[in-house]
Amino acid sequence: MPGKTPRNPLHGITLEKMLEALVKRHGWAELGRLTTVKCFLFEPSMASSLAFLRRTGWARRKVEELYLRELPSMAERTVTAELIITGVARTILEAMGVKEGLDDGAAAADGRVLKLLPAGGVKKMLVYAPDAIGRRIMGLRPELFDGIRAAGFTGVDVRSVFPSKTPVCYASMFSGLPPAGHGIKAYEKPRLECKTIFDALPAAGRKCAIAAVKDSSVDLIFRGRQADYFSEKYDGEVTARALELIEAGGHDFILAYHQEYDDLLHDIGPWKEKAVEAVGRHTEAFLKLAAAFDKKWAGVPRAVVFAPDHGAHVDPATGKGVHGDDSPADMDVTHFWRFSA
Repeated sequence: MPGKTPRNPLHGITLEKMLEALVKRHGWAELGRLTTVKCFLFEPSMASSLAFLRRTGWARRKVEELYLRELPSMAERTVTAELIITGVARTILEAMGVKEGLDDGAAAADGRVLKLLPAGGVKKMLVYAPDAIGRRIMGLRPELFDGIRAAGFTGVDVRSVFPSKTPVCYASMFSGLPPAGHGIKAYEKPRLECKTIFDALPAAGRKCAIAAVKDSSVDLIFRGRQADYFSEKYDGEVTARALELIEAGGHDFILAYHQEYDDLLHDIGPWKEKAVEAVGRHTEAFLKLAAAFDKKWAGVPRAVVFAPDHGAHVDPATGKGVHGDDSPADMDVTHFWRFSA
């Protein structure tokens, strides 16, 4: 029809809106890597980047092409925005038959996981929390996770919270609250004042233990509750302690936290072989703990969970690993759940 405007997916979307959306999703460094536009890598700002793009046709086209490629995933993200790690807290509680104990703003339980729950729920639960294992490393090295899948675990894709930093993420995971609700908004380790599963479970008569690397986020931010705390030198000692706790049989809920992969990705990069080998050690430790838990509680309704907090990406300026951006590399994770009656 004469005079009719052709369908243009970018119609009504300004360059500034495109750039703002992409920076929020990826961060400046990852955006520079994806587009090969160097102005995103060196002291970038919205004003200077817009000025460069407006006078540099090829760079603007790179940004527009990336934005167009990601339109479907951005739309999907809006639809599934509720499927984030804040749902883990109530999922744990409901699986263990605990209906109360979190703050009113805590997210609802994840219905996908509750569909796996045996009738009557579970009496015992082991949660393994490996730091920084995102969906990207699972895609790059899927063989490292074959043992988890072969052992009958079901993967559930979730998104982290922003900023994707360890204390922020685990505070959200076990309180059910976004960062604005629990108060940790950066890499800091204050004791949480909000209610967490480590308040709700003991109040319902469930005995809890946390085994974590000494002075890590998980070791510190949940202090002050009626839980048993075990601060260990490093991952190997955490595994040994968790095995002792499982064998002793005195706890209904055990959380074990490991951090070697996160340490190595910051030191040498997330995809370097030495870092990837640490991922393999994490999955091996998890399966060892799961096997011990199954042996101890055979015949008792139970759950075992592999629950990382966030992922990571490479900083083009240093070649080392970082995280904290609102990008798929940092925000997309997969949790593995297995229920046994």
